[in-house]
Amino acid sequence: MAELGCPHSTSTVRLRMIDTTAVMVVNAKFFIEPVQKGHEQLNLYVAAFLIEHPPSGRKIMFDLGVRKDYWKLPAGLQKRLGFIIPGLRVDRDATEILEEKGVGLGDISSVIWSHYHWDHTGSMELFPSSTELVVGPGFKTSPILLPGFPHNADSPINAAAIQERKLTEIGDDGFQLEIGGFRAHDFFEDGSFYLLDTPGHCVGHMCGLARTTGGPGSTFVLLGGDICHFPGVFRPYAKTPLPDTIPDGLLDEDGYFPIPCPSSLFEDRHPQRPRNEDREASSIDTKTTPFYRISTDESTAYTDVPAAHTSVHKLVDFDACPSVLVCLAHDETMLKKLPTFNEDPEDDLNDWKQRGYKKKIQWGWLNDLSRSGRTGRPAAVEGFWKDGLPWPEGKEVLRKNGESASKLSL
Repeated sequence: MAELGCPHSTSTVRLRMIDTTAVMVVNAKFFIEPVQKGHEQLNLYVAAFLIEHPPSGRKIMFDLGVRKDYWKLPAGLQKRLGFIIPGLRVDRDATEILEEKGVGLGDISSVIWSHYHWDHTGSMELFPSSTELVVGPGFKTSPILLPGFPHNADSPINAAAIQERKLTEIGDDGFQLEIGGFRAHDFFEDGSFYLLDTPGHCVGHMCGLARTTGGPGSTFVLLGGDICHFPGVFRPYAKTPLPDTIPDGLLDEDGYFPIPCPSSLFEDRHPQRPRNEDREASSIDTKTTPFYRISTDESTAYTDVPAAHTSVHKLVDFDACPSVLVCLAHDETMLKKLPTFNEDPEDDLNDWKQRGYKKKIQWGWLNDLSRSGRTGRPAAVEGFWKDGLPWPEGKEVLRKNGESASKLSL
């Protein structure tokens, strides 16, 4: 990590990943481009992270996922979900998972929101007032966020999440370091965990950088939040080229992929490669060019697309570093291949390098790509779900809830 400018430290945190059980289907054009036939939708799973700081005994959360009772989200969000989300299911609340595995909500000293979007903020109001809420730069001065819904009819956050608790914004003066081109904040002041200012997706977006082993050969896990939503936005790259043969065990065993599988199967359908007579003359190196870019659609999920492009460009250097494991919040492969707090609360990600986790997840996203114009993987969830069962009327209920609550709040 010396090449990225990370200070030396022997201090570490213990890092455990939580599968928040949320899964949704979204329109790909809001997140990536160019959209391929057969990959018009993205399956987004949602991870959160439990971080323990041994020297102080503090436990903190980085994100909380989607609240189980998502029909209690602010009015504007309910209405939006009812119109744009084809499918959503949440089986457990992150608070339930923590308590079931022996971590009381009162044991969490701080919750860090990578950003304020509904699929990361969870049920913050269930934590005791002693739990601090940490947010990124610009949060407190954003005209749409505070004091929260219903006091502010257009706010996407519930006022109950911030009432009677310490709300700490890591402002511009809190980022005193620079790591990998990002402004960095030393959260525990010992080099064990950093918050990175990673703009582009929305106001106050931050990534986490957890030191998982210390000393000269330190290793790190980058908690990506929504710096981007799909690994194909920053992979492959010059420093992380697509291998000639996809490693065994990474592709679905469904009869489509040959064994061994050559990378040419994907390169021939690289979406950045021209589809016309200029194809052969194209200068694009399909082994080192990311398959997608951040969406520039008029309904893009990114409030500052140029800044998002810059953040992703810096991210590739972290991904190329053998001492860093990049974990995006919505990476399906990560949640399926790596140990979770749900399944084994005693396991963690600290020895990820020794256990070869980077190789296990780096190219898993190839499974989602179009397969000869057909859908790569089917929709992870059909329609809306409630209490573990299909909720056919969910879309209409969310729309009506949003409209009714909006009128009452005026």
